[in-house]
Amino acid sequence: MASPRHKPEHPRSRGKPLGEDQLLPLARRVSRAAGSPIVGGVAVMLHGGGRNTSDIDVYSDDFWETHQRLEAAGIMWDASSREHRVDGVAVHMVGPESLGGPPKRTSTIKGVSVIALADLVRGKLTIGLKTIKRSKDITHVIDLIEAVPLDKSFAAKLPTPLRAPFKALVDQVHEPRRTSIPPAAFRKRFAS
Repeated sequence: MASPRHKPEHPRSRGKPLGEDQLLPLARRVSRAAGSPIVGGVAVMLHGGGRNTSDIDVYSDDFWETHQRLEAAGIMWDASSREHRVDGVAVHMVGPESLGGPPKRTSTIKGVSVIALADLVRGKLTIGLKTIKRSKDITHVIDLIEAVPLDKSFAAKLPTPLRAPFKALVDQVHEPRRTSIPPAAFRKRFAS
């Protein structure tokens, strides 16, 4: 039986995507309980990416401590699904290795503590370039580039290895092209 003491692999999202009206009160509760910012799909939504999600991801640099904080707030561990649950919604802890390092800054948007936009883009690119299974993270970056909007100058806020892939995505989103870089070629070109 796995416990939150071990670093779990981020499970695939399950269930029907929920909107802001359902997720934000729960995200506020999770963030306050954990004492950490929200990351993932809810953070993308709050930064203007417009995506719905079916779970809440919270940053943790100590999974056991975060687990204890969540449980103390009534956000209980469900051993059968290997995740915490708040009012039926899955809560996942995300460590610094999935974000390319710990968040440097946080923001409060609509009363929810979230990682800053540069940290969010860094995390989404870091995990999205590692495996095709996480290609939705690249899609989240594309959504943010389009919706915020972000241009190539934003790349200066990212670690050097992520600047070229970010700029290539900006080109794909903002500049008219005859052909786009196919996803497999993009990953081969920029993944480490």
